[in-house]
Amino acid sequence: MAMMAGSPCRDIPMTDSPSTDTPIDTSFAGQVVLINGATGALGTATAQTLAARGATVILLGRKLDQLDRLADDINQRVLPEVPAEVRGEPPVIQPVDFSGAAPEDYATLVEGIERAFGRLDLLVHAMGTAGELAPLAQADLMKFQESLHVNLTAPFALTRSAWPLLERASRPRVLFFTDRGTDAYGSAHDIAHAGIERMIRQWAAETPRVWITGFDPGAVNSRLRHARFPGELTQDRQPPCAVMPALLDWLEHGESGAIQRLDEAPASA
Repeated sequence: MAMMAGSPCRDIPMTDSPSTDTPIDTSFAGQVVLINGATGALGTATAQTLAARGATVILLGRKLDQLDRLADDINQRVLPEVPAEVRGEPPVIQPVDFSGAAPEDYATLVEGIERAFGRLDLLVHAMGTAGELAPLAQADLMKFQESLHVNLTAPFALTRSAWPLLERASRPRVLFFTDRGTDAYGSAHDIAHAGIERMIRQWAAETPRVWITGFDPGAVNSRLRHARFPGELTQDRQPPCAVMPALLDWLEHGESGAIQRLDEAPASA
């Protein structure tokens, strides 16, 4: 589910100490961050968390009304709490439906970012669809192809288009929210995420200049999680904001090419 106004993500401690002498966390001050799938649970939590630390966030999503609500929440509740000297620009929203995007659409999107900001420091992929959760022998081919495209091909295409702009940043980073999947009935969703993890390792080996990694938060309360595991109890899932401290730590200290899973040691390239 999408996070609503009043989300506690903006209240994640900005320091490791209650002392007012400790500088606040401004680790993303001056940085431009593109969040693909910003209106989903993890995308929203990430946008709020990074905006609270000085980032200018560009919000991609399918539905304009949800993007507007998220941008309003950041403008009204998050940015006023950030010191003016490190505060990012107001969030930029960009409605986009990658299910029907042509190759030139990805390039046009990145060109717009370059014109507006001249840089891109971090690309976060939080977009996903559960697709059809059916046995592979009974999978609908069209639904299977669509799920593979939305979960794997589209994020690849956007990353590929953004790569030259990312490479110009002083510390370019790409992060995919990943999912370890299940042994059965995950269909195209789980196959796509296995592909994402392989892609991360390959890209890291080919282009070490750009830090690229995966972050598997485990069971997080979201529409996507509910669609994939409808019988799972809500109380057995973490709220998205609860995984943000671990995400911030991984963004700062994680190894390129690795997949961080919150309930196990990271898998290195």
